[in-house]
Amino acid sequence: MYNDQKAQFNQMVERSVEQANKNLSGAKGVVSVRLSQEEIDIIDQLVFLELAKNRSDATAMLIREGIRTHQTLLNEIREYTAELERVKAKIQQTIRDSGLVARLHRNSDDESVTYEGEVREKDEK
Repeated sequence: MYNDQKAQFNQMVERSVEQANKNLSGAKGVVSVRLSQEEIDIIDQLVFLELAKNRSDATAMLIREGIRTHQTLLNEIREYTAELERVKAKIQQTIRDSGLVARLHRNSDDESVTYEGEVREKDEK
């Protein structure tokens, strides 16, 4: 690596290690991920260089750094998701208010609808 890249990498590692130490007591969950061999090799390098205690810590450190680096984009995604949730709730309420769901449930007890939209009687047992 070039000197600038090494300096940036070291800063990233230092920030992430500090954050990891702060978060160790507050770890909330476990996430399994599938990684390419190249990605695993990078994680193993961090462990080998003793920049992380183990693969789990190294992976968490890299994820945190990725989140921190892309915080603006992630905030935008969070805003869009909240907007989509509001639209989804409005659509669901409109459908409930229309009575469509109740009619569909009531009709499904008596008959079923084919893909072509034709109504046929349920098979009797």
